Amino acid sequence: MMKFIVLFALNAVASAGKMKFKDCGKGEVTELDITDCSGDFCVLHRGKSVTLDAKFVANQDSAKATIKVLAKVAGTQIQVPGFDTDGCKIIKCPIKKGDPIDFKYSGTIPAITPKIKAEVTAELIGDHGILACGTVNGQVE
Repeated sequence: MMKFIVLFALNAVASAGKMKFKDCGKGEVTELDITDCSGDFCVLHRGKSVTLDAKFVANQDSAKATIKVLAKVAGTQIQVPGFDTDGCKIIKCPIKKGDPIDFKYSGTIPAITPKIKAEVTAELIGDHGILACGTVNGQVE
């Protein structure tokens, strides 16, 4: 269920579809594309496939990459549980500072996912802090 939020949030960068996002890192993310999303609001549909492709430049050497996803719903920010936080299963580790990274994730929004509107922040954290971070607004229908 929560894997969609990772896609949803990490795609909060800039995209071929011009997905608008807030950078919460230091400008590491250079491109963002989320299936069927553009503008400043993304709607994902339960039971449908979604692909997230975020490109960024590594700001540090790191042996690991940990995914952290936060959702702000009705003014309250919560950490989103229920997905694998090992970013090295999606990108090649170890990571070298200055290397271009292509974070690609595909999955299906589970049919049991609740309908929700949220501001979602995704962080990819390395040995020395944030590798990439973005926030996007959207909902699941």
